[in-house]
Amino acid sequence: MKQKPANQGFTLVELMFVVAILAVLSLVAVFSYRVYLRKARTQEGIAFLMDIKMKQDTYFMTYSRYVSTTTSPDDYYPPFVSTPAEWSYGGTVWNCDAPPNQAIAGFCALGIMPTAEMTWFQYLTIGWEPGASTPDPQFIRDPTRRWWFARAKGFAGSDGRSLPFELRMTSEVNEVMELTQ
Repeated sequence: MKQKPANQGFTLVELMFVVAILAVLSLVAVFSYRVYLRKARTQEGIAFLMDIKMKQDTYFMTYSRYVSTTTSPDDYYPPFVSTPAEWSYGGTVWNCDAPPNQAIAGFCALGIMPTAEMTWFQYLTIGWEPGASTPDPQFIRDPTRRWWFARAKGFAGSDGRSLPFELRMTSEVNEVMELTQ
């Protein structure tokens, strides 16, 4: 006699376990992807600050002074807009013959141009020149030496509501420092 085969398949409980496991794995994947995106975006700021460092030193060797893109350590370029997820440089080509503002004039003097139309950071650099005022000690510890500092401000996420963080580099330190505000 032939026996009837037992019912084959999954029970509802087994299917629910599979769904729960997939949900946990997807949460881990989304979190990991966001961390990866932040690290990738942070590299833009680090690369730009390293470029500023190299160009500031070259400019100083030629003209015996450093370049400033602003007079205030809180006056970033591009200016703040309503959603800080991405700031526009104002196009990929700057008019260095007749710069429209001090920031573009300073970046043109350094020979730094944007590589893309959009950026994840706002930048500034302030440098020593004859008669320059003493910088804030949080940026330069020894103002008796010739100095410069650069800052890049970005946001941790692309939603525009994330906490800002700052990348900073100075003539006194050869590494980029990350500060969370």
